[in-house]
Amino acid sequence: MRPETGFEVVKYSQKEMDLLDLDENALVTRPVEEALGRGEYPNEHLLISTIRNGFLSDPSSSYFDSDIDGIVLTFSNLIRQTSLIPLIGRMLETLEKAYGIPIDTEFTAFIGSDNRVRFNLLQCRPMILPGMEGGEVEVSEDIPRDKVLFRANRIMSGGRIADVRFVVFIDPSAYASIESDERRRSIGRVVGKINAHPTIQTGKCIMVGPGRWGSSNISMGVNVSYGDINNTSVLVEVGKEEAGHAPEVSYGTHFFQDLVEAKIIYLPVFPSDPAAEFNAGFFEKSRNSLAAFCPEVKDFEDVVKLIDIPEVTRGLRVQVLADPRHQKAVCFLASQ
Repeated sequence: MRPETGFEVVKYSQKEMDLLDLDENALVTRPVEEALGRGEYPNEHLLISTIRNGFLSDPSSSYFDSDIDGIVLTFSNLIRQTSLIPLIGRMLETLEKAYGIPIDTEFTAFIGSDNRVRFNLLQCRPMILPGMEGGEVEVSEDIPRDKVLFRANRIMSGGRIADVRFVVFIDPSAYASIESDERRRSIGRVVGKINAHPTIQTGKCIMVGPGRWGSSNISMGVNVSYGDINNTSVLVEVGKEEAGHAPEVSYGTHFFQDLVEAKIIYLPVFPSDPAAEFNAGFFEKSRNSLAAFCPEVKDFEDVVKLIDIPEVTRGLRVQVLADPRHQKAVCFLASQ
């Protein structure tokens, strides 16, 4: 199964590859089109698709016409014409049965001239998602609506987090209106200041921001490093549609894998989705405590809000329940 459809795969496909250059006797990085696409690599047609006249097609052999417009690394024929995927499926089932939990693996594979797969398992480790050690999480539909901060229905990690004192909120509209690239990049450092505050670390925190956290492209989201967000319990990426465009969130990227290993719950929220909820009024109207905790960055109060939940709710705190099996999550106010 692929998350993208049709020609969209070109946008998301791998553009460069690391390889051993035997002429230079060195490890180098080269464009995929430079290294492949000439029919010189064994079973090359299993790895790539070709572009011709704006259409994408899968080659029937490793001998390509010279008039193609380009190649894309899709592995489409590898998936459809070999036993690699069924083999991986059987392996994961066997490992999960043995460990009693889903397994993250690393492997190498060689495909022979007869399309037979030789598979080498290099490493495997349990994928312990945050909060899941205590069993499955049930997301209630009966929480009073005025207590719900958001609901999500496209989640990939799960768990339960209770007694959260702080919410860091990056206002999507305010962030989008920042004209200075330098100021946008500075938002990540502001988040890092909050993240490093001793009271924030001991009081639990969730971070809510626009688009993709950790992106090097500041138009896609907040440019943070792992050290800027490592003390949060939940990281929320708000995909707020503007003029028909939904920002791209992190699932499927190495940043998401970092969150999994750190046991940080990751939740993408799409306010325009009828099945989701987002209490924008609470985030926008709640008192901003940024200057009280981090006065050195108070100049960013118009974009970055630090909400001390008990202070604005008369003692309530935040709870998060996320059920990846049923693709449901809720963040709500509750007594301690």
